Amino acid sequence: MNFVVDSSGSINEGPGNWNITLQFVSNVVRQFTIGPNNVQVAFVLFSDVARVEWGLTRYSNLAGLLNAIRNVGYIGSATNLNDALYLTRTRVFAPGRGTRPNAVKVTIILTDGEDNIPEKGTPLTIANATLCKRDGIRLIGIGVSDEVNLARLLQIVSSRADYHAVNDFNALTDVIAQLQPELICSTTPTPTPTPFPPGLSTDIILSDSDCSLAVAILNFCQ
Repeated sequence: MNFVVDSSGSINEGPGNWNITLQFVSNVVRQFTIGPNNVQVAFVLFSDVARVEWGLTRYSNLAGLLNAIRNVGYIGSATNLNDALYLTRTRVFAPGRGTRPNAVKVTIILTDGEDNIPEKGTPLTIANATLCKRDGIRLIGIGVSDEVNLARLLQIVSSRADYHAVNDFNALTDVIAQLQPELICSTTPTPTPTPFPPGLSTDIILSDSDCSLAVAILNFCQ
């Protein structure tokens, strides 16, 4: 299971939204059996930049994982989902970093707006999402508020059923039941990847290597 959670400036416009976000992530994680032979969880944070807070093998028990989630700091800048997806594919789920044969690879993306790095509408985000899906990573999206770009998020997620919309952060609790182990870790038919935007190479998508904000928690299901 993988959470990609937005830590941009709009998140904390409502009092306590960041704490609500982290509590939501914790509540979803509590539904899973955490351990090296069960579910492994990685965390990618993104805002104006993105970074891997920890990889799949960092925490081998629920207590340590929950403590780490509680202590993720809020950034408050832009929305660099592009680099977060790039790191998801090239760092989190890269060979030798904790991926296991026959384990389901899932990333949960949580955002309250539209990605805008290097610019709003960049084709790089769609291209990196396409590469994730082609590598067998299931992308699930949660859009908070009506400020998200629905059409764009539907291009990013693996299927229409993998997108969940809520009106505000307090309503995130309504999504938890749809993110249970039997729903997330089950094997589903491979979706048709979103075509690459015109003019982009399908061979390699470059991204800034030094990133930093939004929360991409990656849960590695088995």
